[in-house]
Amino acid sequence: MAKHAKKSQNKLLIAACSVSAFLILISWSWLLLYIPPISNNAEGFLNKYLKISEDYSETTTSSEDKNSQSKETQETKSSENVTENDTVNDTENNVPAKPTIRLKIYEGPLYSASDDTCYYKVKAVVTGRPAPTIKFSKDDSEGLLGSGMAQINLKRNMKTYTLTATASNSQGTVMDSITLNWGCNSNPAISEVKLSSDIVYVDKQYELTVKASDSDGDKLTYKWTVSGGALIADNLETVKWNTPSKSDNYEVKVVVQDSKGASSSKSIPVYVGSVEVAQTTQPPQTSPSTTAPPTTSPPTSPQQTSLDLPKKTNEGGYLEYGGETFAGGNIYAGDSANNKPCVGFISFNIASIAGKTIEAATLTLGSAAVQGDPLEYLDAFWINVVEWGAEPIIQSDFILQGIAIQSFNSSNITCTAEKLKSELQKAINNGKSRFQIRVHFSGPWTDTDGSRDGWEYAQTSVNLNVKYN
Repeated sequence: MAKHAKKSQNKLLIAACSVSAFLILISWSWLLLYIPPISNNAEGFLNKYLKISEDYSETTTSSEDKNSQSKETQETKSSENVTENDTVNDTENNVPAKPTIRLKIYEGPLYSASDDTCYYKVKAVVTGRPAPTIKFSKDDSEGLLGSGMAQINLKRNMKTYTLTATASNSQGTVMDSITLNWGCNSNPAISEVKLSSDIVYVDKQYELTVKASDSDGDKLTYKWTVSGGALIADNLETVKWNTPSKSDNYEVKVVVQDSKGASSSKSIPVYVGSVEVAQTTQPPQTSPSTTAPPTTSPPTSPQQTSLDLPKKTNEGGYLEYGGETFAGGNIYAGDSANNKPCVGFISFNIASIAGKTIEAATLTLGSAAVQGDPLEYLDAFWINVVEWGAEPIIQSDFILQGIAIQSFNSSNITCTAEKLKSELQKAINNGKSRFQIRVHFSGPWTDTDGSRDGWEYAQTSVNLNVKYN
């Protein structure tokens, strides 16, 4: 009996061990799938006897991907909604928050030539609740840029400034600062464009010179252009100009540029006249010869006559270029309050000395009313001989071809040049009834200061005395 019971126990133990071994084998059988031959064959078996819904797999994956994408999108939007230009509140529930502030340059450095300043525009980027109050240590715009913005102007004698700003609310006060330095490049300044001659003729060569400076100390380069004729080199401070063959108005222009690319330009109009006609000489005496024997008495010198030539005051006066005509008035040369050049004209009646031989001529202009300081920017006061006829001056007479006689640097004028006498003799020999003079300054036409700079003469203080026989 006992023996039989023991056998039964052994059978139960064997059965239990077999079941355990089977279960262990089944639970670890998935490791066999790592063996390539088994895993390759298992796919068909699983698809045939253990059909798993592909729809369920795809749906699960799609749902997980959508959740992941949604989370990423929310994070991206949250990041995009906060930028450095926004005034950010720390909460959306009106919870008070301490302020923060950061100063940022949003424009500049920029140069202002009108007042020689280099300026910056600065913005305060702030956060906090309630909205902070912003105060700057300086604002040269005086609030015109709006809340949270300021402009700082730097001068040459103050090339740096540290701007400080505070942001304050009920939770506290914070401060930020930024140091601004001169970073501007100013344009070159052209003070003068000059011709080597006051009177310019066709088919001649003259020099053009520019005077320029740069407040930054940069190296300057030059570029010349002319509307007629030709330049011998065009990139120097002084260049040579071969004038055109046609008499007309022309323009001379120069551009001055610094080493950083800033530039300035200036143009001047130039009237190019025809070539000066050759001077005529006094015709030979045509008195008949005589057969009378020579006398033994010494020859007598012809008696000279001195005469102050009468003026035609209604024909003289002065012209403002492109502006007013002052016929019959005073004689004025310089610039006007409109920053336009002015030239004076004097007309003498020479009918009374027709056929005479001029031995000497003296032109005087005295008691000038000096306006401003014309010689501060102009070169010299010139006397020219011109001809506009027995009539009052008009605007087109401004650019008459003139023959240069003499220049002066003082307003008390006494001209006894031989050229004055010879030009008067030519007018007499050619049967003219008038001998006419133009006076003007050479150099820049105006200093653009909005006021008169010149010399003004009453016609009664102008005189032309001649000695003739």
